[in-house]
Amino acid sequence: MKTKGIQISDKKNNLVSVELPDILVEISEGNSLNWSILYLYAVGHLDLNQSMPNFEEQIRNSNKGFLISWDDLNKLSKQFWDLIDITIIGCKDKILIKRYENDEEMYQKCDIVIEMIDSGYWQIFSRDPKLINKLLKKFKKTKIID
Repeated sequence: MKTKGIQISDKKNNLVSVELPDILVEISEGNSLNWSILYLYAVGHLDLNQSMPNFEEQIRNSNKGFLISWDDLNKLSKQFWDLIDITIIGCKDKILIKRYENDEEMYQKCDIVIEMIDSGYWQIFSRDPKLINKLLKKFKKTKIID
């Protein structure tokens, strides 16, 4: 199945009003995917007994990012106060959990890619057209990405 993408730019007081939990709640197949955080730059309070800068460094230094369960990803998503940049991938096939040389390959091979870009907007790519359609209906300022 071909991957589709959406950009979400809903803002309130010139700040992105959509938070990561707002997106995750729309993913119906979350438990059936293998998840990894490939990049993170954020402010928040972690329950992981480490600082945010140490967690970000751990993610950067890992070949496969930070492997995380669906439940833990949902818990973690509520611990960010300010999410500046993040790249999260979800793949049915665990072999596909890795760092990609280019974004296009990542978008095509992974079942779901969720990115916050420079605190400005979200990009979500998915092989599930139902997810993209749900996001189009839920948020106001959206556009399809070719």
